[in-house]
Amino acid sequence: MVSDEDIIEATITTLAHKPEATMQEIAREAGVSRITINRRFGSRNDLLQIASAYSLDLFEDILLNAQKSRKPPLDQIRQIFEGYAGLSNHYFFWMRGFVEDRKKYETIFLNQLAMVEKLVLAAQDRGELRKDLPAGWIAGMFDYLAITVNSSLNRGVIAQRDALNLGWDTFLNGVSPKKFF
Repeated sequence: MVSDEDIIEATITTLAHKPEATMQEIAREAGVSRITINRRFGSRNDLLQIASAYSLDLFEDILLNAQKSRKPPLDQIRQIFEGYAGLSNHYFFWMRGFVEDRKKYETIFLNQLAMVEKLVLAAQDRGELRKDLPAGWIAGMFDYLAITVNSSLNRGVIAQRDALNLGWDTFLNGVSPKKFF
């Protein structure tokens, strides 16, 4: 039997790659009928709102699991990076802007980014990340680098086996072959 979570993931995957997809196309991806989706979730808009909340919860779970790990800050940031790398379709879903209540979700996103920024500050205090850069800058760069990894995977620019190491190395060392400062 196809679970609600399977249908939600199929929704995110389908809309991440085809924003104009119909409920029938979402149902096909999920392996159920359109009627089943309507019975379980209601309208397309209701399904989008449920998928949005589900997706944000996954991002937040990754953050909370990293915090619970009690690892050093830089290791927690790496754990988050690894978790985010597995949410490729979720990034594209968000980038397509399916969310009705943008303000609500923007607040949640900014709170999640603040959690990363807090870890960046702790890593800076330990001398693991540069102190001369604002923590918010590093946290934002981290987020965009996670998007870049997922986008590059989607376009076939990098192999799955290389994605995490390429992203993490770029986060720690940048892209220049030598230091200029």
